[in-house]
Amino acid sequence: MSKENRIKSIQTDTLSKFKTHHHFENYGEIKSIDDYIFFVEWAKKFNKEIYILGNGSNTLFTKKKVKSLVLKNSIPKNIKCISKAESLFEVSSNVMMHEILNYCYKNSLDSFYFLASVPATLGGALAMNAGEGKHINRTIYDYVEKVIYIDIDNSVQEIERKDMDVEFRKTMFTGCQDRFIISAVFKFPQKDFSELNPIIERIRWAKKYQDNVAPNCGSVFNENNGRIMGWLKGFRVGKAQYSLKTSNWIKNKSSSPLPILALISIAKILHFVFGKKLKIEVIRVK
Repeated sequence: MSKENRIKSIQTDTLSKFKTHHHFENYGEIKSIDDYIFFVEWAKKFNKEIYILGNGSNTLFTKKKVKSLVLKNSIPKNIKCISKAESLFEVSSNVMMHEILNYCYKNSLDSFYFLASVPATLGGALAMNAGEGKHINRTIYDYVEKVIYIDIDNSVQEIERKDMDVEFRKTMFTGCQDRFIISAVFKFPQKDFSELNPIIERIRWAKKYQDNVAPNCGSVFNENNGRIMGWLKGFRVGKAQYSLKTSNWIKNKSSSPLPILALISIAKILHFVFGKKLKIEVIRVK
């Protein structure tokens, strides 16, 4: 395949968990470091915004025709033990959460089992600091030793966990499209699970508390007023609706992003009127 042919135009509803349908004018897949460098240079040449996509579990495309260069992370999946004595494992960024956790459980390793219900790639989870609620304060970075990534100058860099500024749903990679996470090194200590399977327990919890009967991207806002979001439960615009079951959660059956955007705007207006803080978590791409 020639270099220019790495970028193509596609129409699909598979790139966001909201399942909205779009025409992507510029789409490519990152299968190697060389691919990533080529795409970055191409975007600079043609003045295009870049959006690096994992599994689309936190992504809202806002236009029917998407002009950004959307890059699917398709690097080889790999989980390898790099130090048995220190319980260190390197995992590539394209590995899904459930794949990592199945590996850890099979090998009697402690891990971030509280993320078993999250349909994200490792890269996406690291970028957004995936974890439980703010009041619980458990995240994927509880297990991270270091992250390997391509920096803005296209050089491969490593950063130790202790040198990273990690906040609730925010890291140096959040919304940053000029850095690409290649892999991360984790410390997964040995653990005896007896007869309890933490993956199954988390899936049971998700079925009880999370509304997954229609396409969604999970929590829409990472900072909001609970009372206002309570008022919005069940509120519908077209084929999109705030969940009655799970607060701060939009279910979607529309092929268009407009109903979702309307619901987000309504939440913004209400928070503004009542003087409350609102921060959106879902990443919007146009």
